Amino acid sequence: MGLSPQEVMGLSIFEYLAALDGFIQANDPEGDKKLSESEKDELWTWLNGNPHGD
Repeated sequence: MGLSPQEVMGLSIFEYLAALDGFIQANDPEGDKKLSESEKDELWTWLNGNPHGD
């Protein structure tokens, strides 16, 4: 996370967990995945009450 041991020891539990959460969100390779066009079409069909695409 880029924090020194002294900086970590100076943080409250809340501050540490917030920093950890931010670090994970910023460095999650799976976090920026988007739906493919076919997934979008399937979702739209399902949302419109036609779950099988009939």
